[in-house]
Amino acid sequence: MSSMDEIEEEAKAAAEKMVMNMMQRPGQLEKVEHYKKRITHKKASIEAQLKSAVQGKLDGVSVGLKQLQECLDDVQEISKKMDELEELLKGVPPLVATLQAVREEDLRHSQYVTAMDSLKHIFTVPESVAKTKQWIGEGKLLHAHQCLNDLENSRDDLLHELHRLPNQSSHDKIMLKAYFEDVEIVSNLLEKQIKLILARTLNTVRKEPTVIVTALRIIEREEKRDRMALEQQVQSGFLPPGRPKNWKNKAFEVLECAVAQRIEGTRVDEREDNKLWLVRYLELTRQLILEDLRVVKTLCVPCFPPHYDIVTNYVNMYHTCLSASLQDVVQSGIEGNEYVTLLSWVLNTYPGHELMGSPELKIDVTTLPPLLSDDVMQRLQDEYLRKMESNYMEWMEKTLESERAEWSANRAPDVEPHSNAYHTHAPVIIFQMIDQNLQVTETISKDITFKALLLSIDQVTRYGNMYREGVIQFKNAHFSDRSRVVYFTHHMITIVNNSEQMARLAQQTQARHWPPALHDPAAEAKFDNMLATFNNLRDEAAKFLLEEAFLDLEVHFDDLFTSKWLPSSIPVDTICITLDDYFQDYNHLREKNFEYVINEAQNLVYRKYITAMLSKKMAFKTVEEAQQAANKILKEGKQIRSFFKKIAPEGVNVDWPFEVISMLAEVLRCQDIEMLSLDLHSVVSKCADMSEEQLARLVWLRGDVPRARLRDTVAVALASRPAPRPTAHPALFAHITFNDSLLSHFAR
Repeated sequence: MSSMDEIEEEAKAAAEKMVMNMMQRPGQLEKVEHYKKRITHKKASIEAQLKSAVQGKLDGVSVGLKQLQECLDDVQEISKKMDELEELLKGVPPLVATLQAVREEDLRHSQYVTAMDSLKHIFTVPESVAKTKQWIGEGKLLHAHQCLNDLENSRDDLLHELHRLPNQSSHDKIMLKAYFEDVEIVSNLLEKQIKLILARTLNTVRKEPTVIVTALRIIEREEKRDRMALEQQVQSGFLPPGRPKNWKNKAFEVLECAVAQRIEGTRVDEREDNKLWLVRYLELTRQLILEDLRVVKTLCVPCFPPHYDIVTNYVNMYHTCLSASLQDVVQSGIEGNEYVTLLSWVLNTYPGHELMGSPELKIDVTTLPPLLSDDVMQRLQDEYLRKMESNYMEWMEKTLESERAEWSANRAPDVEPHSNAYHTHAPVIIFQMIDQNLQVTETISKDITFKALLLSIDQVTRYGNMYREGVIQFKNAHFSDRSRVVYFTHHMITIVNNSEQMARLAQQTQARHWPPALHDPAAEAKFDNMLATFNNLRDEAAKFLLEEAFLDLEVHFDDLFTSKWLPSSIPVDTICITLDDYFQDYNHLREKNFEYVINEAQNLVYRKYITAMLSKKMAFKTVEEAQQAANKILKEGKQIRSFFKKIAPEGVNVDWPFEVISMLAEVLRCQDIEMLSLDLHSVVSKCADMSEEQLARLVWLRGDVPRARLRDTVAVALASRPAPRPTAHPALFAHITFNDSLLSHFAR
């Protein structure tokens, strides 16, 4: 009640608040009647809804009570019936004993009925067996199967009745089975005939599809009899002799055996008879599978029941048998190009449009197991790459031996007609072999092609290292006795050209076979290492080439800046004439190599010239003598520059070394010792690689700088040297060294 009072109070408060809100303005008093009517209508509507809801609840309660009453009445009725049934069941046990005689009589009657029904078959078993055999021989399989069914039904019914007897007689059972023994023979004979038909399915279905249909109908009937026999065994424990026959499973075994024989029949040659035996075997297999599966899809599908899924089963059988056959081929051992043939066929031909992916078949082999396992495929690829590596090693060693034989031969190398360059065919042959191998691997897969490319890179790098060792041995042997090899220069030119050509052909091979957009740091490092091997060999061989020339020039460089040098031009004249003679042979270098040799030669000439200048062989006694030497240095520098400008192609810089020589000459030409610092500043600003010792030797060469001021003069000049900057000019002073130190000598 208190709750209701609280609700009523809250309602009154809410009503007062609503009235206050409605009557806040004077003009709203005129609408009092309107508000009153609206609220009255709303109240009436709510009361009607409330009454309707209450009435609905009351009706529901009434229906529920009525249903509960009906349920109670039903329960009481069922309880009453259960009591009556219990009373009736108490009289059943005595009836069982009373009716035992009736049961036994019924069992005997059933056996008699079965015997009567089977009498006609029992007495005619030999005749029926003979007739069945005749029909089988004549190909009337449906008639034969019907007669066989009648014989089996008679036998099975009699055996079943014996099985139902309480006291079974084993003697009767043995006698009955012996009497029907020929029935089992006829069944086996029919089974054999059906297997023979199914073994020839792909040939028979083209000519007489009804024969296949007949055999399948008989199999389906036997499958149905198998199911019924198994159900009967569950119910009574009796299983007829020879059941289940499982003719459907045996049929698929026959089909699979026939498929295996057809695939095996395509292997008509052995390696001893035909080197292309594997190619022929795989091609015959491809044609056979393509034709057979086309027959299956077009002719077998209408003959076989849908639940046989004959296309899928045939595809699986061919796939399985082919897999076993290929595994046998692998285990027997393959060699040479047979690896490529097998790998390409398995990876490309089999799943491709030539076989499984052909428009006639459209079979997705990704749903099938691998034709050869991943381990077998990997082993085949590894063995193929190992054999490729072995072939590379053997062939490249022979190539190197051939190259060495060329070096020892008393004849000049061959000349390229279009470039007049000395060369051998080794680089072209090596990369032709590599390119052929890579083209072959491209028929297999991109993955193995990339592996073969990396293998080729490793082997070419290995060849480059062996080639370098041979070149060094060749060079050392020649320098130990220069009269032994007449054509050393020619062969060294050939080595320079071949090394550059190897690097160029390697880049062309990379452009053709490197996978696009591939970024593999390890693989790229291998390729860069190969290029560096041959580029370094090119540079090293070029230095060996010049080393031979400068051995002849050594005595003339030793004559420079000696007492007999100043009045004579013989040393530099001889140097230019000798180099000109050697460069007649160097013209057989390819253009890029010729430019490199010219740059190296002129840098080496100027470096040796500067070395002779700073070697303390002489010191000028007067300013006039120093100026005379400076003029001679400028003249000889121009003479050397003119020589290199005459033989150098366009684009080769022959001015920079001469500019250095000119700056050194200006240091010697300077008459005012106080102005010497300007010339020294020009030298150190242009020659960033010039050391303090070298600058001191240059100043000492003048002969007019006191020993006490020499170190200070050099130090002041070096203090003004700007910070080193990258330059494209070669370093002329970096490799110039002396056994003694002028500065340390003055310090003592």
